[in-house]
Amino acid sequence: MRSVRATRWPFCPPSREDKAHLGARRGTTGGVTGSLERVTDPTFITDINDADIETIRRKRQECQDLENGLSYVRRLLHGRLDIVRGELEQRRAGAAPAALDDIIARLPELLAEGSRSDALPRPPQDLAPDSHAEALVAELETKFPASVLGELPNRSIDELSTLGDGLAAFERENSEGRNALHGVIDELHEEIVRRYQQGDASVDSLLG
Repeated sequence: MRSVRATRWPFCPPSREDKAHLGARRGTTGGVTGSLERVTDPTFITDINDADIETIRRKRQECQDLENGLSYVRRLLHGRLDIVRGELEQRRAGAAPAALDDIIARLPELLAEGSRSDALPRPPQDLAPDSHAEALVAELETKFPASVLGELPNRSIDELSTLGDGLAAFERENSEGRNALHGVIDELHEEIVRRYQQGDASVDSLLG
């Protein structure tokens, strides 16, 4: 079983170890983007009817690994975006800037209100932060570091709005990538199911 790195709360500044680990991954973010573009290109699955079952399984696993990374970062994005939006809503209602302790105290309520997706849930997968997730987290930390959340009481309404808009745009990019991957994964899975029904694939191929 893959070892799971300890998950930190989304408002916590990265530790020295986290910064070193993420810094080592920064150069691979383009690799994740390139992989996403490659597997969502229509040519990635144009030959699946003629491909052997192992090739199809390998392609499905590659897509699933990428999707897991995007899903992991999506949870971090949702947490940070909900915190920023919650503080922005309070300010626009005329409240004084919240103390960091108050922001943390409101976190369960903010995260409970942050379930925004109307899509049907995908089956649970291994959500441990693998290399794809780590590269995407590095990008998130570069653009919107967790330490910024500790500075929210000192930010103006305009600054909070800009921060929220940036996080929302990053979330949209993430969601678009996940949705595209879901379509490819479904196509590959349907091909494996078809072969299983015709007796050309085993149960292990179906579930692996």
